[in-house]
Amino acid sequence: MPDQKSSQEPKRFNPAEPGTTESPSLALKYLLGYLDETRWSKVLDLGPAVGANVEFFTQYSCKLFIADLFQAFGPGRGNLELSGGALSRRLQQDLPSRDQAPFDIILAWDLLNYLEPEEMETAGRHLAALCSPKGLLFALLSNHHLLPDRPICFSIVDIETLTYDNRSTATRPSPHYREPDLERHLPAFVVETS
Repeated sequence: MPDQKSSQEPKRFNPAEPGTTESPSLALKYLLGYLDETRWSKVLDLGPAVGANVEFFTQYSCKLFIADLFQAFGPGRGNLELSGGALSRRLQQDLPSRDQAPFDIILAWDLLNYLEPEEMETAGRHLAALCSPKGLLFALLSNHHLLPDRPICFSIVDIETLTYDNRSTATRPSPHYREPDLERHLPAFVVETS
């Protein structure tokens, strides 16, 4: 007879397995608490347009902007020359203009896991220029040895829960970025919760 307890446990995220997984996120709750405290906010989502997320943010007094950077850092990025000034030009093209800033929240999701340290520094400078003085950058760092070969598509279920939608069958090594790495490569930002 199967153990009932193990059959009731939620599926844990495995980067080597395609599919969806729900996971609690205390950082998301913290982030959304910030939206509750502000009268009107601008949110920049760096992932693809996800209907559930667009719908979720309608309950807040905010304007949602979407700048899908995932395509630039997913599979086949070897075809994209993102070294030197090329990444900076790409970000200027894909990110909103400074006229649309400042943003109170930037949703980077797991994008930082797909950046080399120099790329993170370049992206950090561009994002800092778009961020309000008290703005928050929401980033999920992987603690797995492997990552899917493309960024994960995230959906907000509620204020404490995210759905991870891994659409990839291939993997790549994880950079294992930690708080000191963020402090070094993103000096304009401060880690508030992890």
